[in-house]
Amino acid sequence: MSFLNDLPEQDKELIISLPYRVGVWISHSDDVGGEEADENEKTALNNILAGFTQDVFGSEVVQFVMAETVSHKESWESWSKRTNKDEISKDCSHAIEILKRYVDEKEVSAFKQRLYEIAEAVALAFREYEELDFSSRMRIYIIYLKEKWKAMQKRQSFKSFDQFQNISIKERQALSFLSDTLGIDYS
Repeated sequence: MSFLNDLPEQDKELIISLPYRVGVWISHSDDVGGEEADENEKTALNNILAGFTQDVFGSEVVQFVMAETVSHKESWESWSKRTNKDEISKDCSHAIEILKRYVDEKEVSAFKQRLYEIAEAVALAFREYEELDFSSRMRIYIIYLKEKWKAMQKRQSFKSFDQFQNISIKERQALSFLSDTLGIDYS
């Protein structure tokens, strides 16, 4: 993809690091679950990044960015140190500005969508809260019903209650923040 080769190295690294960094940031947004949660979420992140390199029916730009992300695996450890909320927000906005100068809006939208999907897949990878009391389960179920109603009104698909429970409150807040940052509408 020639547009990445035309970018200054700093901008190229920003774009190709974001898929990994967003996944790590979501994983770290909730520290409940310990090492088991971290390992499950890390595995999910590796799998989804690899999967998006094979996504021949999606965006060519996203496919190429994901391939570059995976090919720079040796940088992942250093990238994981740049995953605080403010940095992710600033870098997502900056990457979108860069992409808008080089690719069409459809490709920019696909990139934003994939970043969100990566984050959501990581959040879904481990249920941090297995044992909840009745009132906590009811509170989560009420939130689920509200979110499902919003999705139905927009004619969007929605997760099962079991999947919904895999995303903790802190992860849900982080996903909402990411959705706002990217300027996309996800329930």
